[in-house]
Amino acid sequence: MVARVISGAVVVVVAVVTLTGCGRQASRRSAPDLSLLATGPDRQVLPTIRPGVSEALDAAGGLAAWKQCTRIEAGATVTACARDGCFYLTEQDFVICPWSDAIQVTAREPRAAFAWQVVGGQYYPPRADPNLDVSPLQGVRGDYAEAVLQIVTAPVRMLDDGVVLTPRPAVSQIDGQWYLPIDVAYRGAAENLKTRRTGNGANTGVETFRPTYWTQSVYFQDQRRPLVNMIWLGDPDAHKFLVVRGYNYARPAAGGVLIPTKIEVFQSDADASIGPRLALIDLKQ
Repeated sequence: MVARVISGAVVVVVAVVTLTGCGRQASRRSAPDLSLLATGPDRQVLPTIRPGVSEALDAAGGLAAWKQCTRIEAGATVTACARDGCFYLTEQDFVICPWSDAIQVTAREPRAAFAWQVVGGQYYPPRADPNLDVSPLQGVRGDYAEAVLQIVTAPVRMLDDGVVLTPRPAVSQIDGQWYLPIDVAYRGAAENLKTRRTGNGANTGVETFRPTYWTQSVYFQDQRRPLVNMIWLGDPDAHKFLVVRGYNYARPAAGGVLIPTKIEVFQSDADASIGPRLALIDLKQ
């Protein structure tokens, strides 16, 4: 697989954001340099791992391996699905910083190259002319990137500050497979939009932001091996719902963690039904 795990150091990057028309954050500033976000966890604030989370971490390589995983790079062949049923084939490169909750996607399209990021729940759209974008993913690039980030780094996301996990009392069967659903609540998500002051002196202003990209999620933990290999992502206020699934878990080159080498992203609804497929991602072998 053409994928790498890299170690690095951290620099805090502060972003100013506005709210887009579809209810997502879009930064007015340049996207952060992900090489500065490739860092491990702060050992001093790493939470005590609960039983279900510990099992998910162990199934994906173990906490020790994830602590050393500061950056994942992977190339992929992506089949995007248009609404008319046609398929659109493209090549994409992913850079993921698990502990900084950050992803960058670069796509080489016929008329231009597009690069976009989601960092800490804030979406940085491509800077290329949108009139040159012919991909079916146009308009959902932020949602798509965040879905990939969630499924690849699920064990780390379960440790995020502000995440409250509530396992349901019974397992559910989906496509013949048994899963334990784990409801995810985000502290601050119920507050929806928040404001904060920015700048100093004559440059003082107020920005509007949302604490998390999604407001509701459900992790589905496989009962055969306790990987979280399916996630429902929801934002009822924005009428956005996705299901993302991971398959064929393997270790990237020189990395001890396990990540999915095949990913599917589907449209969904408030009931977590699996709808039409948006994209199929095959990491290069």
